[in-house]
Amino acid sequence: MEYLRIWTEADTETIQQSILIVDDKFGFCPGCKEMGIKLDNLKSCPKCTREFQYVTSREARGGEKALAFVARIIKKLPALTFVDYDDYEYITRKKRAEGLFSGI
Repeated sequence: MEYLRIWTEADTETIQQSILIVDDKFGFCPGCKEMGIKLDNLKSCPKCTREFQYVTSREARGGEKALAFVARIIKKLPALTFVDYDDYEYITRKKRAEGLFSGI
């Protein structure tokens, strides 16, 4: 099976409320800041019970190595949609910056 990047409009608030950030072996819940979460078929945070629908990783950047990493994560978490980390960070940082200047 081949992987394609597909661009679609998405509600970034929904993604922020239901994303899991991973490395090769463990996950991090941005909601409660829980670290070291085991990944295999993970659907919710064991600490705060946040339901995960999306997953992203800093390690999924560029080239064949990134593609192999994404394939491993998708195999471990087949129910989650993989979100490009650079896109996710760009949008969330942009929203934070807009929030800083909204009260001026």
